[in-house]
Amino acid sequence: MQASKIERIPAAGSRAKPTVIAIGGAKGGIGKSLIAANLAVYLASQNWRTVAVDLDLGAANLHLYLGVWSLQHRINDYLDKKFERLEQIAVETRFGPRLIGGGSSRLGAANLPFARKLKLMRAIQTLDADVVVVDLGGDTAYNVLDFYLQADHGIVMTSCDPASYLDAYTFVKMALHRRLTRLFGPENRQTADHKDLELLSLLNQFVGPDAMANGDKGSKITDLLDAVRETVPAGLPLVSRAIERFQPHLLVNMATDTDSAGELVQRFRKVARRMLSIDVPSLDHIPTATEIARSTRDLIPEAARNPDGALVQHLARIVNQLQPDLNPIPLVRSAAGR
Repeated sequence: MQASKIERIPAAGSRAKPTVIAIGGAKGGIGKSLIAANLAVYLASQNWRTVAVDLDLGAANLHLYLGVWSLQHRINDYLDKKFERLEQIAVETRFGPRLIGGGSSRLGAANLPFARKLKLMRAIQTLDADVVVVDLGGDTAYNVLDFYLQADHGIVMTSCDPASYLDAYTFVKMALHRRLTRLFGPENRQTADHKDLELLSLLNQFVGPDAMANGDKGSKITDLLDAVRETVPAGLPLVSRAIERFQPHLLVNMATDTDSAGELVQRFRKVARRMLSIDVPSLDHIPTATEIARSTRDLIPEAARNPDGALVQHLARIVNQLQPDLNPIPLVRSAAGR
């Protein structure tokens, strides 16, 4: 399938920020890096200036899926101030996107102090690119959740395996809880200087570390909203808005058939609405295919090897599903590729 080419219109008077798409999920082995690599390749083929960033800081492997066997520099080098700008460690790949390699396996590499994490977040948001595809680690550590929450679009991956499904739900739940407890954090510039300590204390009671330590993992978000309405009513609009704007997208990978993927999605959305008071729209599922499995063996992205193949068709539909609200980039379809 030949998709229409997409070009970027520069923002008037200043360089537009890139759109950041983060791919996460609380379980390894479900193909996050593989899909991230192929998505980046596809976007680059559609005339988007694309950067793939490996933020699995403890077990980085995205570079392999983009055909880069070794990295001279990694994100650690930027965080250690060996380079002034994150751009300086980006490398070209032969498949289209530029690549910023993840951290090394040195002890503690995945446990960033918050100041360094904030520096990295802001560096990613100012990369000279149209789209940044971020590959996250397979867990619910604060670092992973914080990077996920800073993205313009968050994709949560799962397979049809029950353990993967449960882990994906846990990821979404923990990400929402983290979003609420970080409402007044320095990464949220609009609210950081107007901290409401009473509201923050209430949020921590319901969805913060204290609630988790007390085993209160089944509370509904409606319980929190009721408590805010009763105790700190002035904070209700802020909390409600944060919940409404949290909209992860569910992507089922390695789906055995359409019916199984559809049933999983419906269950997931039903539980998310009942327990978390959010809707989780689903993206086009990606079926199990020998061609995709082949790319994991020879480390050539299927989107590059077979640009008219089934995987690219699925990726094109996924991008089209995200595209209506791909802000802040204004988009126009050019005559190329029509």
